[in-house]
Amino acid sequence: MEIDYAEVISTENELNLAVGVHFEDEPDSYYVVDILASPEGCIRSLELLFNGFSCKYTFKPDEKEQLVRYLNAHNPLALPWVIPDEEAGVK
Repeated sequence: MEIDYAEVISTENELNLAVGVHFEDEPDSYYVVDILASPEGCIRSLELLFNGFSCKYTFKPDEKEQLVRYLNAHNPLALPWVIPDEEAGVK
C-alpha cells in the first residue's frame, strides 16, 4: 500500500481524516481511507472507499501500522495517532 496524502477535517467531537492510497496490485486505482478518530488521536474506525463507495475491506495489521506510522510521521494536528486493540472495534 502506498500512501499519497492525508487531509484532516476537524469537528468539535471527532476528527475525520481522508488518506489517499494505491495498492501494489492495482497501481492505476486510487482509493481513500476514511478514518474517524477522537480529538486526542485515537482512531475509532477505518473504511476503504473507491469513488465514494465502501469496499467493505478488512485492513491487515501491517496496513493499519503503516497508516499510523504515516500519520505520526506527517503528524496532522500534532497528535500521537494510535489504533486501539482489535477488541475496541477498529476494522
